[in-house]
Amino acid sequence: MKRFLFNCLFLLCALVACAGMFILKYQVLDKEEQLATLRYKIIQNQRTIHVLKAEWTHLNDPERIRLLIAGHTTLNVIKPTQIIRLEDVAFKEAPLPERKPQIIPAAYEE
Repeated sequence: MKRFLFNCLFLLCALVACAGMFILKYQVLDKEEQLATLRYKIIQNQRTIHVLKAEWTHLNDPERIRLLIAGHTTLNVIKPTQIIRLEDVAFKEAPLPERKPQIIPAAYEE
């Protein structure tokens, strides 16, 4: 009788181990599929970044920007006679308020 119980217990442990290995196998396959998907997305993002960097380089080309500015504006180069010193600028003094403010905060009341 003890041998029969031992064999049943051993068979039950073997079945549980087989079921656990079966579940673990499909979990690993699922994780490998997720990993492959993430790697594919990373490669696609790297390609997109590469294309965007190439476009950025083209858009920031100084000669291209110079041509766009010349075509869309009428700006000219600054001449030395257009530059003045800060001392030559006439500053106006700010006018003083003519009356006290109507609302006085409580902290300033006498």
